[in-house]
Amino acid sequence: MSASLDMLRQRLSKSLIEEIDDGFFEVPFFALGSECELYFSAVNFEVAQAFCSRAFEWLANFEARHSRFLPDSEISRINANAGIQWTEIHPETDVLLDLCGHSHFVSEGAFDATSLPLSRLWDWKRKHDGLPTDGEIAEARQLVGWKTIERTPGRIFLPKKGMMLDFGGVGKEFAVDCLKQLATACGIQHVMVDLGGDIAVQGEPPEGGGWYVGLEDPLENEKSHCGIRLKDRAAVATSGDYRRCFQHDGRTYGHILDCRTGWPVANGTRAVTVIASRCTEAGLLATSAMIIGGSDAVTMLERTPGVQGCVWSNGRILETRGFRRSVLPKDWEDE
Repeated sequence: MSASLDMLRQRLSKSLIEEIDDGFFEVPFFALGSECELYFSAVNFEVAQAFCSRAFEWLANFEARHSRFLPDSEISRINANAGIQWTEIHPETDVLLDLCGHSHFVSEGAFDATSLPLSRLWDWKRKHDGLPTDGEIAEARQLVGWKTIERTPGRIFLPKKGMMLDFGGVGKEFAVDCLKQLATACGIQHVMVDLGGDIAVQGEPPEGGGWYVGLEDPLENEKSHCGIRLKDRAAVATSGDYRRCFQHDGRTYGHILDCRTGWPVANGTRAVTVIASRCTEAGLLATSAMIIGGSDAVTMLERTPGVQGCVWSNGRILETRGFRRSVLPKDWEDE
């Protein structure tokens, strides 16, 4: 993992810290395959720099351990050992696996962290001259099965050769929560952590009144002046099929799969936004709600204490009782 870790450290070290308001600092950077940002208060530049150094060191270690795109990562070792032998894992990995199990339960099996064989079959990044055949889907589904994996504290075994784990849907959201906790440990009172649109906040922005977060219109694939306002110690995550998708014969196939069928979600729901106290919870609920879809997704969210959300489904916006959209200021920009 050292080569990947050094590469990630070097990339993050090039991020520039800029004081954009009195005592507030902004740091845009790229991590976990996404455009990211830290926006926070600090008494001086030295404190801001110290927080960013700790945050980037944590992020580099997290990505080096859990990215399936790095051949020397822990998750790549787990996948390579599938059907062969057990793999020793970091305590943090055990936590992520617990979250994957909870997501599997909440979605009634539609979300499955072992779905990577299916994701590769439906890879939205490549050109599709045709769709996967029923045989190919059935073959990939034979390698998907959260309940078949074997675990003991600090160890995991995927029983079939070709099985693969992927922390998409929980990993980035978990990182958001950890970075917010790190900000608190560094004495940062006001912070917004944004990792590719998965966001957690604490305190207040310079102008007060809560943190404005824009909502994208999945039909237009762009932001409007409609959004939400996050209060202290809140988080938001959005799941949708309108960005990571491919077109075939005039139909859109998104990256979110229903592992019960082996096909991309096609229930008329284009996006779900969920507000919760933790980004991890908001993310897993948003993904589960996308798979469930429509009014049933709203019902699921309303049954979950302390969360609110909205579901873009069949051209309508369905909202839980506690969800409130705001008209954002005309000079507001989310870049």
